[in-house]
Amino acid sequence: MDLQEFKSKNPEFVKKARECKDTFEFTKLAEAYGIKLGANAFDKAYALFCQPDGGNANGELSDEMLENAAGGVNFTANTLGLGGPTDTTIISFN
Repeated sequence: MDLQEFKSKNPEFVKKARECKDTFEFTKLAEAYGIKLGANAFDKAYALFCQPDGGNANGELSDEMLENAAGGVNFTANTLGLGGPTDTTIISFN
C-alpha cells in the first residue's frame, strides 16, 4: 500500500505518532501497532510521521514532507498475518 492508503487504514497510529516526543516513544508506538521499519527506514518514518507540522519548530516543511506533497516519497507498507495476535506491517522507503 502507498502512504495515503496507509494513513487512511491507520489513522490512530498516525495521530499518536504526531504526539511522540522522541524516537524512543516512536519506537514503542510502532511496536505496539505491529509496525516494523525496513532497512534505513526509521529516520524517514520518524520525520514523516512525528515532526511537528511535517517540518520543524518554525513551521517550515521538511524535505521529506515537500517530497511527499509532490508525490516524491516512495513509501511501501505491506501487512502480513504472521499468526500472532495482531498483523505485522513492514514499512520501507525506496
